[in-house]
Amino acid sequence: MRNMTKMTWTLALSLPLLAACDIQEILEVDIPGRVEESALENPKLASTLVTGVISDVECSWNQYTAGMAHHSDEYIPTSGNLDLIRWGERRIEDVDVQFSQGLCGGGTYPTYTPLQTARFQGEDVLSRLDGEAFAGLADLADLRAVARTWGTFPLIALGEAFCDMTIPTVEGEPGPLMTKQEVLAVAETKFTEALGMAQGVGNTALVNTALVGRARVRIGLENFPGAMADAAQVPAGFETLVSRDASESRRWNYYYERLNALTGFRNHGSVSDHYRHLTIDAEGRPTQDDGVPDTRVNVMTNGEAASDFVTQNWFHDKYNSRADPLPLVTYREARMYMAEAAARTGDIAMATELINDRRMAAGLPAMTAPATTNEMIELVIEERRRELFVEGAHRFNDMIRFRGTQFEIPFLGEPGSIHPNGISQKGDVYGTTTCLPLPLVERNGNPNIP
Repeated sequence: MRNMTKMTWTLALSLPLLAACDIQEILEVDIPGRVEESALENPKLASTLVTGVISDVECSWNQYTAGMAHHSDEYIPTSGNLDLIRWGERRIEDVDVQFSQGLCGGGTYPTYTPLQTARFQGEDVLSRLDGEAFAGLADLADLRAVARTWGTFPLIALGEAFCDMTIPTVEGEPGPLMTKQEVLAVAETKFTEALGMAQGVGNTALVNTALVGRARVRIGLENFPGAMADAAQVPAGFETLVSRDASESRRWNYYYERLNALTGFRNHGSVSDHYRHLTIDAEGRPTQDDGVPDTRVNVMTNGEAASDFVTQNWFHDKYNSRADPLPLVTYREARMYMAEAAARTGDIAMATELINDRRMAAGLPAMTAPATTNEMIELVIEERRRELFVEGAHRFNDMIRFRGTQFEIPFLGEPGSIHPNGISQKGDVYGTTTCLPLPLVERNGNPNIP
């Protein structure tokens, strides 16, 4: 009671003093680092704005692709962290706050908001660059090409990964509910725009980046001639990388951090059993423990337990530090698109040649055994599993694309997987999530979604 009386008197004594000064002046606070929107209409900031697009795409792509390795059959669940347990055991739901509303660089694998933010940034910056304030810039065309190309990659993830999606028709207004194919069709249109922009300024690296991006989208749309035409133009050895840095968590390589790291938030997944000791036999058939070791999937263990203190930790050597870059697009994936396009259209000879080209580059035996069209499609899926291991969410995309077909790849916990009875190696029950759900917060806040 004495404390309450003292506080009341103190407040009473203070009121005349507050009345004697300008209350509005007290409430006006200058926040350091805050920028008025009008300040962005400054030609000197054009390069910074475009760099911001790249940064947001890199961060969202890093988190998305690492999360999909955890959710697919590339890793088995070995975490003691509740969020990462849900990722590894396919229990991501539309109400999960980290998944849907987490920001880039925070939490486990924030996915929806970082991808939509990066997509919006690409559109917003491109719109600004089209304004009068930037009309006189000497490098305007190049900056526009960069913003359009990089800003389209989030659409790949939003289209491939989610069961359904919404993209604004007009930025700032709620968009319609869209199918995966409709989102990929938007991505194809924007990559076509990006390709024209990049060709117009003679930016060869950007041209090839857009070609691989569009080839990926066209494979998803089952436009196999178009995918073949795009991928065939990409020169040997080409790649565009997502830069990473050990300085702060937003910039860490999450493939490394969640699996391979020696310290920190590590060992929350272990490379799955069916990715260990992969081999190629004398006739070039993919095998396990029976032939020449497949160097594309170099997996090892030091015998230590993972974070669940139960499962032995198996890891890979593709990313060995928080600062290791990861691929956005590569020549290798372009060749795999070509191989799939050939196999899906019945050109077994071309598909075999393309596979053997990648085998030769890796020092592996060539495929010499005869194959039917269906056998070749299965072989291409297997080659992609190995060639693109823990890269770009390619394995997860294949698991979604072929679901419900004769080439279906089971998720962990499903019949045909290494955990066919729905129980993990720890005895936990798997969930049912396959494609990612559109977050409930989006459904509830968007009047266009029933």
